[in-house]
Amino acid sequence: MANHFTNGNRWCIFIDILGFSRFWVCERGKAHASLRAIMRGIYAIGRNSYPADPKRFFVHQMGDGFAIVSDFGESSLDRPVAIASALMRHISTSGTFAAAAIAEGDFADIRGIYPQEIFSENYSGRVVNMGQGLMIPSFVMGTAFIRAYGVAKEAPPGPFLTVAGDQRDRLPANVECQITSGRKDKSLWSIDWLRHESEHLVHIQQTAKIHIPSLSELQQAIKGYCKHYSFIGDKWRDHLHGLLDIEV
Repeated sequence: MANHFTNGNRWCIFIDILGFSRFWVCERGKAHASLRAIMRGIYAIGRNSYPADPKRFFVHQMGDGFAIVSDFGESSLDRPVAIASALMRHISTSGTFAAAAIAEGDFADIRGIYPQEIFSENYSGRVVNMGQGLMIPSFVMGTAFIRAYGVAKEAPPGPFLTVAGDQRDRLPANVECQITSGRKDKSLWSIDWLRHESEHLVHIQQTAKIHIPSLSELQQAIKGYCKHYSFIGDKWRDHLHGLLDIEV
């Protein structure tokens, strides 16, 4: 399986569970199931599909969202598209869906900018003791995450995998995608993660051992989800038809 690494920008997938806050309040069991599913999927792919340098990746959790960051820059976005597609399909088995965005940039340890007292005698591992309270800081940041999170916030509402409008040439030629407008009319490319196929996706399916439903199963699951939950708005439904060819 060809893979070309560069010294350029690292990619970042920002993926989060749709409707998680609602589920946490109203259907706690479903919220738990969705969180287990996303963590299980990320762990399985990281541990079994891409465990070693230079293909390893790093993961940072922010509530129900996860930033998945490559070790190096790569010549295309083929691998993150495959990883995000596999995860979005796997998460559907929990009865919920995810949205994901991909971008590139820098990513680095930022402990050097923190105040010195954070690393005084009160610091133990990744935890800062504050009397009987604790602070658990994040030690990484960069434009890779900032841009991916920004694309995620601009993306149409619903279970979509998106990249910024100026990133089309970073996608493999065989990736099916459509141009769409974001929430503030910024152009984005929406990738058809339901039907995406690639060598990387085959590799993930063979090594990660996570359940990845078929296209028909995914279509029926999305239709059932939209029928069951009244909070799904018309924009969700319109975009599902236009971007994923699903009538709901």
